[in-house]
Amino acid sequence: MSAIKIALIGCGTVCDWHLEELAKLRDLFQVCWLCDNVPGKAEQLARKWQVARWTEDYQRVLDDPAIECVWVLTPPFNHAEVAIAALRADKHVFCEKPLAKDSRQCRDIVQIAEDSERVFLLGYPMRFSADAGNLRSVVQSGVLGRPVVFRDIWAVCKGSDSPAIHDAQLGGGVVFEHTHWLDFVTWMFGPAQKVYASTRKLKFGPATAHDTLVAVIDFASGDQALWSESWAATGMGWDPLCVGRAGIRPTFDVIGQQGVLQYPNAHGEKVLSLYQYDRPEQPVRSWTWQNDWGTNDDAFPNEHQHLYDCIRHGALPVCQARDGLRAVQLAEAILQSSRSGLPVFFESLP
Repeated sequence: MSAIKIALIGCGTVCDWHLEELAKLRDLFQVCWLCDNVPGKAEQLARKWQVARWTEDYQRVLDDPAIECVWVLTPPFNHAEVAIAALRADKHVFCEKPLAKDSRQCRDIVQIAEDSERVFLLGYPMRFSADAGNLRSVVQSGVLGRPVVFRDIWAVCKGSDSPAIHDAQLGGGVVFEHTHWLDFVTWMFGPAQKVYASTRKLKFGPATAHDTLVAVIDFASGDQALWSESWAATGMGWDPLCVGRAGIRPTFDVIGQQGVLQYPNAHGEKVLSLYQYDRPEQPVRSWTWQNDWGTNDDAFPNEHQHLYDCIRHGALPVCQARDGLRAVQLAEAILQSSRSGLPVFFESLP
C-alpha cells in the first residue's frame, strides 16, 4: 500500500524525535508539511529533514486534501483545538500525550474522536516499549498472585527542560509528564476507585507547580499503586541526583502473595528480578532493562508501525482518547486530594 501522507503540527523537541524515526519509515509515511506558529521554526526543521512544505498556519495543512493524518505535537494547552479541527477536517490524528491540559478539554476530544470514523491514536510510548510491556505481562500472568501492590519511587530530578512543566497555571508536571505513569498503571490494572495524595513545592526559584508527590491509587481490580516522585532539585533537566547508584533511580517493586518483582537488582544494575517466597535466595527469573523509564528505543518505531496498521489495516488503536481522559482525571484527582487532604473516590472512570 502507498505511504500515508502526514503533516506534523508543533515543531519542538518531540517533533524532531519523531522525524528522526519517520526518516527510517519512508515506505510507511510521507511527511508533507511541518507547521509551527513560531516564525521560522517549521522552516528550520523542514530544511533539516528535507520536508517540502512548511507553514505557521495549521489551517493550511487541514485544507490540503492530500493529507491523510495530522500529528498534534503542540503544547498540551492547545491539543484540543488542533485535534478537534483535524478530526472535523476528516483527518486521522496522532496526538502526543497528555490528551489535553484538563479533563474538560479531554472530554471535548473524546466526544469528537468517538463520533468520527477517523483513527485517533494517543502517544504514550510505554505502551509500545518492550520493558514496560513485559512488566505488565508478568504482573498480569498471575505469577505473583493477584491483587498486587506496585510501589514506584523516582529519583530527585530537576524535571523537564520545558518551563511550562514547572508552571502551575499550565498544569504543571503532574498533568504534563506524570500522566505517562498514570496511563501505564491504568493500562496494567484497569479503572481506579480511590486516590489519596499529598503534593508539595520544594524547588527553589521561579517554579510555581508542585514538584514532589506521594500518591496511593486503589483500583477496582483490588490492586494498589503507591507512587512517589520529586523534581525538587534546583534548575531544569532530567539528570537525577543519585546517591550510591549513579544513573539509576531508586526503586520500584511489585508485591504479591506468591512473590515480588524488584528493580534494580541487588547490585544496582538495570535488571528486573522475580523472586518467589518459597525460594527467596536467588531470583527465579530476571530481565535486563534498557533504561529506568521503561521506554525503550523500540517505542517510537512500534508506535509508528501501529499507527500505520490502524489506518491501512483497520487495527484498533491501543491507546485512544478515552484512555487519555482517564490519565488526566487521575492527575486532577491527585491535585484535588492534595488540596483537600481527603481521598477522591470514583464510581468508575468512564
